[in-house]
Amino acid sequence: MKAKRAFLIEPKKFKIDYVDVEPKSNQVLVKVVSCGLCNWELNHWHGRLGTFPQSLGHEWAGIVVDVGSDVKTLKPGDKVTALPDDLSGFSEYTVVDEKNCVKLSDNINLKYALGEPLKCIVTVLRSARPEAGDYGVIVGCGFMGLLCIQALKGNTLSELIAVDIDENKLDMALEFGATKTINAEKENVVEKIQDITKGHMADFVIEGTGNPNVLNVCQRYLRTSRGRLVLMSSHETECEKFDFREAIKRSIEIIVAHPSYSLNPLDDLRRAVNLLEKGTFNIERLVTHEFSLENIQEAFETLENKPKGYIKGLVVNDI
Repeated sequence: MKAKRAFLIEPKKFKIDYVDVEPKSNQVLVKVVSCGLCNWELNHWHGRLGTFPQSLGHEWAGIVVDVGSDVKTLKPGDKVTALPDDLSGFSEYTVVDEKNCVKLSDNINLKYALGEPLKCIVTVLRSARPEAGDYGVIVGCGFMGLLCIQALKGNTLSELIAVDIDENKLDMALEFGATKTINAEKENVVEKIQDITKGHMADFVIEGTGNPNVLNVCQRYLRTSRGRLVLMSSHETECEKFDFREAIKRSIEIIVAHPSYSLNPLDDLRRAVNLLEKGTFNIERLVTHEFSLENIQEAFETLENKPKGYIKGLVVNDI
């Protein structure tokens, strides 16, 4: 069958075209309901990754409409999310290997069932290794930072501290489970963490700003001896200077918890879907912008130049 798909034909320029989509014997054909706009794909948008023309989109969920002859676990009508092998979520329909899919419960709202970023949250949290009584710090209360807070909320941590410069996002962090917030523009973050933790400092810091200049100061939030600095963000620019003297003084661990860090990505996705289905994650509250497939150009221009209040954008197809 023919389906619309968005192609990036040169830096910062999309074109909608038609492609043939038919599942192979081990694949399923999926009608894409929604696909998230990811900061990492700005590297493609700027021409730093991939070759033109190229399709994009990996944070998708949809409905199975056809299956290959060897598919055993899925059938037409099933709701799924996936870790796809290619980037083709900005489409009406896409095909994906059965083994890369996780079936969703019937009561899940597919529009907000973005499995891939939730899988990344599980990878990040497993790398941070939170222990009972830890002091945890989330630096940057964007989409991924707020999802981390949703997953970490509860009585296990001594404190869950959110750091940002946007008061609205800090208010959301409190709503989602942070126990303390710090506005980095108005307060001395190191001193505040020292005060909150009674001098202990953070056991782990999850960095979610995407600003390489923040990495140096994040070290100073950590305790001495094996404090964990977890790099969650997608960084578009180089970190021109990283002071390893501070890292050496504190004997910190630096963990780059991006997708390939996971020992079993599909198991992380399974865990993420379990948490989604039990109500741990509330993506709907974080979606601030929606676009049609035909408006993919506007969607990426908005992603690149985020307006005030932007947290997460989706490209949504009619069901």
